Amino acid sequence: KLLMFREFFNLSYRNIRHRGRRSWLTVIGVFIGIAAVVALVSLSQGLQNSVEDEFQSIGSNKLFVNPGQSAQSSGGSRKLVEEDLNAFMNTRGVDEAAGALFRTTRISYDNEQVFAVVLGMPTDQKEIVETSWAIEIDKGRNIRPTDTSNIVIGSSIAGSTFDEDPGLRSQLSISGEEFRVVGIMKPTGDPSIDGSVVMPIPRSREVLETDEDTYDWIFARIQSGFQADEVKDNVEDSLRQSRDVEEGNEDFTVSTSEDLIQSFQSILGVVRGVVIGIASISLLVGAVGIMNTMYTSVTERTREIGVMKAIGATKRQILTIFLMESGIIGLFGGLLGLLAGLGLSKLASMAATNFAEIPINPYVSVELVAGALGFAFVLGMISGVLPAVKASNLEPAEALRYE
Repeated sequence: KLLMFREFFNLSYRNIRHRGRRSWLTVIGVFIGIAAVVALVSLSQGLQNSVEDEFQSIGSNKLFVNPGQSAQSSGGSRKLVEEDLNAFMNTRGVDEAAGALFRTTRISYDNEQVFAVVLGMPTDQKEIVETSWAIEIDKGRNIRPTDTSNIVIGSSIAGSTFDEDPGLRSQLSISGEEFRVVGIMKPTGDPSIDGSVVMPIPRSREVLETDEDTYDWIFARIQSGFQADEVKDNVEDSLRQSRDVEEGNEDFTVSTSEDLIQSFQSILGVVRGVVIGIASISLLVGAVGIMNTMYTSVTERTREIGVMKAIGATKRQILTIFLMESGIIGLFGGLLGLLAGLGLSKLASMAATNFAEIPINPYVSVELVAGALGFAFVLGMISGVLPAVKASNLEPAEALRYE
């Protein structure tokens, strides 16, 4: 059987080579579709892995709270205040909690203005906020409680936001007030953090003209021995009492690291499904191209099929030869598409890392390679079923008389 399979393969390959240009044009449809799907899967899975790594570096022992709109409220979201932070800190299972400000305002440098995020950082408990947002200092120093006119800037502010890059000791204007850069953060992969400026939270409230006890985020570290979901439930109970809301009408959102990962995966999954669905249109075009090529091949080789049947070839053997031809066309298009897709994903990841400062390592695995090639081969065979059946059902006498 192995020898027969090899003979069928060699015969099919020779027939494809004889069709030359037509075979290449047929391959293109499969090539484009597989390249698009492989590139999108590689990039999306690489992005997902990068995000999961970031959350793992933050740790699974974190809780995040931000304000939301109540189900019974018709107005805007209700702010987090000092009373909520105190309730948070007194919750069973919470080891430490801190609040931060996160607001967008106008920033100027060298007569150029942009909108960027101001992070108001609690200087007495900033470690929990810094680890939650993966903030690390790359150059210079961190902010201090006494820094009333000094700031730390994100990597995008220092590298790509303005036409000229601000560096250490540069002067930036925030809401009309002058500040000196004393530190630059390492890239985090989060555009909002990389494009932000950090200052002590009391100073940020003055600059942004917000209430003294207002927070946009509250972060907490879970005590050792407690489960994240258990502490999350405790925090929700505490905040309901603090904010006087009933269950189901919460005007806040409590999330664990796992919740954020799952939320990101859900969004990415929908986007990936839609984009891959669009890219799959090329595969449909490729499948139609293979079917058309094989039908043409059956018509051109009618006499050849008659001769093969006259010397003893069975319907099954004729069917196998034509199915293998269409499968090889799909496989060859899949191989070229796989190589092109992996190359595109590598180029896209380099562009994302260098220009958008979003670290993405393209995902490559045996499953991805085997899946792409296997799918292309099966697609080719399915596309060749009808032409192959037509070829196998030709009567020898009629085929030999065909002109």
